[in-house]
Amino acid sequence: MRMKTTAITLLTALIMMGCVKTEEEKKAEQHRQDSIKLKVIHDSLVEAKKKNPLIIIDPDSTYSGDFLERYDNGIVKYRGYYRFGKRHGQWVSFYPNGLQWSEMFYDKGQMSGSNTTFYTNGKIRYKGFYKNNLKDSLWEFYDTTGVLIQTSKFKNDMEISSTVVKQ
Repeated sequence: MRMKTTAITLLTALIMMGCVKTEEEKKAEQHRQDSIKLKVIHDSLVEAKKKNPLIIIDPDSTYSGDFLERYDNGIVKYRGYYRFGKRHGQWVSFYPNGLQWSEMFYDKGQMSGSNTTFYTNGKIRYKGFYKNNLKDSLWEFYDTTGVLIQTSKFKNDMEISSTVVKQ
């Protein structure tokens, strides 16, 4: 009987040891799961880009360097710089006809600084400032002829006041 109990205990211990994963096996499993998640995210971004070609798919988090994307006709769509996978510095986008669409500044991935957006005729649509991804300071809005029509003051993305200049 004692030998039978010892055999059962030993067999149970062996089974339990076989079920316990080593740290290396755990890391490999986590890496596999992370890779699957990243593939799903990437595939969903690619599908989103097919639906909206203006989406920018950011490179991996280690990339630093220039970024340039073109329309099918060869005209630059976006131009900017990445620092460790995050937008940094000046980013400029263009309409398919080559005219500037917008100019924006980033600091380590966050909109920070002046932002100017243009109509397809080259006239300013609006301009203002961002601070930590939030609208801040005075924003000016223009009609298609370039005439100022409204000013708004923002603080932490909240409109504090607004003045209609022209109707």
